[in-house]
Amino acid sequence: MSTEGARLRLHKNKNELFLTLEGVFSSFYLVLTQTAIFTAIAIYFGLNEVWLGLAASFPMAFQVFQLFAPAVIEKIPSKKILLGFFNSGRFFWLVLLPFLFVQQRSPKLFIIIFALSQIFAAFAGNIWVSMISDMIPEERRGKYLGLRNFFVSLATLLIFYMFSVINDNVKIPFNFLLIITTAMLGSFVSLLTLIPLKERRSSKTGTVNDLKLVLADKNFMRLSKAYFAWNFVVLMAAPFFPYHQLHNLKLPMTYISYVSIAASVLSMIFYTIWGKLSDEFGHKSVLIAGLSIVSITPAIWILMNEKDWILAMTLDAILSGVGWAAVNLAFITLPMETASSNSPMYFAVFSALGGLGGMIGSIVGGPIARFFNSFDFYAGSFHIYGLQIFFIIESVLRYSVIPLFAKISSRKYVSLPTLFTNVLSVLSGRHVVRIQEGNRSEVIIGRRRVNRWW
Repeated sequence: MSTEGARLRLHKNKNELFLTLEGVFSSFYLVLTQTAIFTAIAIYFGLNEVWLGLAASFPMAFQVFQLFAPAVIEKIPSKKILLGFFNSGRFFWLVLLPFLFVQQRSPKLFIIIFALSQIFAAFAGNIWVSMISDMIPEERRGKYLGLRNFFVSLATLLIFYMFSVINDNVKIPFNFLLIITTAMLGSFVSLLTLIPLKERRSSKTGTVNDLKLVLADKNFMRLSKAYFAWNFVVLMAAPFFPYHQLHNLKLPMTYISYVSIAASVLSMIFYTIWGKLSDEFGHKSVLIAGLSIVSITPAIWILMNEKDWILAMTLDAILSGVGWAAVNLAFITLPMETASSNSPMYFAVFSALGGLGGMIGSIVGGPIARFFNSFDFYAGSFHIYGLQIFFIIESVLRYSVIPLFAKISSRKYVSLPTLFTNVLSVLSGRHVVRIQEGNRSEVIIGRRRVNRWW
């Protein structure tokens, strides 16, 4: 290997290491803003179902700002500097600390601070995806992101458990003070991990003029519209799963963290499996499989009452851990495959439409959830809350969106039975059985081709 080749290989490994560390330390902030911890703090600041639905819309609504990210990238070519700047928006949370100790806590203040942090996060998201596209070769993105998500999931479950123990064992509001402060410390360390990254100057940063090209790309727009519909449906109910556990069932945060840990452990296992299958059989195949799994989980919440919540949480952890690992991975890799170039505008449009769908879903879902949560009843001795009916409707709506993703053209795609057969092969330690669906005359087993009669 030449000296130049060895140097490039070293930079590649170094970039993968520090991009992974950035994700690990960013997990502190993600646990703060995307788990039941966020719901607990929001309730403490006086948010009801409508306010909570509004707050939940922000991470998606502000994805629209990603449309402006390519122009910013063009002005400041160093993406790691831009990522560090926009990730610094997490520190807006420090403003909330003194207000933890006042009697009259304003929901509006909480909403404003969270909104500002999410505007910055929207810009950061586009820049991060663009960096991955630049630094990680296409042929190993699935494997790398699967491995990266493995470590991020490990960090997430440990951090969530730590925050849950703090929440349940430290007196209010000192528990929230300690949680937010720790999350900000983790965010600071995540900024430090960006410093050693070696950037490769891309020949095309992506300008606002690329927007016309993206909008004319019918296949990519088909994917983006499907993403809009999916986020609309998911965000209608997403904020109210932990709300139901905390507000209606009064479950301790520690119990919720146990389920999250179980789901995260499964995700860590399946991130590597899905990553391998994604590179082998196609990102669309993995996405359809993941969507099919996670669409059943809301219906399971019909069991989430005082009597059967243990069974409901167990089933939810298993299906969520397996399914969301596939969905989260494929929603990064499939847009990269479908895009005609690595222009950040592709990722901006994808995220903006998805964010718009999520925003509308969250805003619509708040009043709907408030309506359903206003009643509960018994079927014999079985207690049913109104929100549980809403969750069943949510499950049906998720399944209705999956056919939109099936219409997307991709380089590689196999049927779900074929994919799940290979999942079982991987879990059992056997070779992957790769079926060439366009050619019925042969099967590829591992590295060996064999003719077949079936």
